Amino acid sequence: MRTLAEYTAHDVAPADQAQYTAHVDRWQTELHPSGALECYFAAEIVRAAWRIERYCVFETPDMSDQARAADVQSRMLRYRDQTNLGIRRNLEELRRLQSDRYLQAQLGILLPGVASLKLVLPGLKRASVPVVPTAEAPETPAPADIRNSEAILHAKIQQEERRLLAQHAKARNTPPSAPTAPRNAPCPCNSGQKYKHCCGHWSKSPLPKTA
Repeated sequence: MRTLAEYTAHDVAPADQAQYTAHVDRWQTELHPSGALECYFAAEIVRAAWRIERYCVFETPDMSDQARAADVQSRMLRYRDQTNLGIRRNLEELRRLQSDRYLQAQLGILLPGVASLKLVLPGLKRASVPVVPTAEAPETPAPADIRNSEAILHAKIQQEERRLLAQHAKARNTPPSAPTAPRNAPCPCNSGQKYKHCCGHWSKSPLPKTA
């Protein structure tokens, strides 16, 4: 399997090979890539970091044209920003691969290809790890306890329905109260008529049960 040094062996001219080899060794110590895919991302980081280092030692040429000098400086700054962005992206991918490799080794899980343990692990936990009852997650009640609770709740609902029906029947069978105003007094509804000709008229009195 190719190593990081082999991936980057032909990146620079022979004149810069010694300095570039020392540069690769430093990044090998920092990144510790293992496998072809990790070495690929590590090599991209090494190349981008080398370009940044070379850019830093370059001196901006003295230009009499201020507009051209500003344009060259702007393009160099954009190139540096794009290179830094590439380093961050490749570093994130390398970290993800190394984290998955480490967790698979610790948990004894072998995933095919470049499958992400972050996406697979929740499903494995639900399938294999038993649920331990805690204060936040109480133990699941037995089916017999569930049936008893349902019977008690059903009995309470029926009792409440019978009470409401009895209360409604009592209200329907209660006779109307006797008039509180004398027959010749003004009607309490403020109609201006006597009580016997308004609310106390015989046509507005409920009929007895015998009728």
